[in-house]
Amino acid sequence: MLLLTTIQSVNILIVPLLLVGIIRKVKALMQNRIGAPILQPFYDLAKLVRKAETISKTASWVFIWTPRVGLAVAVIAALLVPWSGVILPLEWASATNFLLVIYLLALGKFLTMLAAIDTGSAFGGLGASREATISMLVEPTLVIGIGALALGAGSTNLLTIYAARTSPFVAVLVGTALVLAALAELSRMPVDDPTTHLELTMVHEAMILEYSGRSLALIEYATALRTCVFLGLATQTLLHAWPSYQALPMLLRYPISLAGLMALGAAVAVAEGVLVKLKWRSVPNFLAFAAVMSLLAALISAAQA
Repeated sequence: MLLLTTIQSVNILIVPLLLVGIIRKVKALMQNRIGAPILQPFYDLAKLVRKAETISKTASWVFIWTPRVGLAVAVIAALLVPWSGVILPLEWASATNFLLVIYLLALGKFLTMLAAIDTGSAFGGLGASREATISMLVEPTLVIGIGALALGAGSTNLLTIYAARTSPFVAVLVGTALVLAALAELSRMPVDDPTTHLELTMVHEAMILEYSGRSLALIEYATALRTCVFLGLATQTLLHAWPSYQALPMLLRYPISLAGLMALGAAVAVAEGVLVKLKWRSVPNFLAFAAVMSLLAALISAAQA
């Protein structure tokens, strides 16, 4: 139990910000820049926590409480989802239904969209509208993709799904679909550029322009946790294409999972360094590829069941 608590503490407090630092560092190297240190996200978060925040007079309780609720939702999801390859206690099984986790994360995003339009900012409304559209396109990929794994495992419980054997072909299809869905869900290239502040292109940044200080720190930390959850799920799915992975002991499976997560994060950074942002009308076509791969995996799982 002590080992599990230690691992979960590392997963919540260290791994998310470390992953963000690695992504930024690799992306800077791809652009022929030295870039900030890998530990820079930790310094940024500490700086934001010490700063005061400015709140609009027209903001309601929705704007104030959204960062707190969003962080709470992200922490719960990071604790429930086996994204690091760690097998959780069976007592947690009733709370790890994949549909519950998906819509729990959607709750945090829904509140963020409400907060974006709460202050009456034109940029906030623009970002919220685009975020709602992307979420509507991503949701079928997530549900059908993880549902294909659930069909093979005979359960909608994430612990059972990732403890069961999966067809390597299905694992590769679903894993690739989850990577593409994660790029859209996390507002990364080629769907969105997380470093831009150009009003014609930004999505996630447009929704949090009004935040500062401690609230912005909570949002950035929650985003790092969500990055770990989505990329971690994709990593675990792809690792299931390796037949011997599930037979490994937890003390070996955990570092392999973290190495895979960091490698996937570096791959995302490399992709962002060579890809250009898609036109808004091309985003549905991009996400259609992910949806088709999830649907194909579901058909194969149904045929094998």
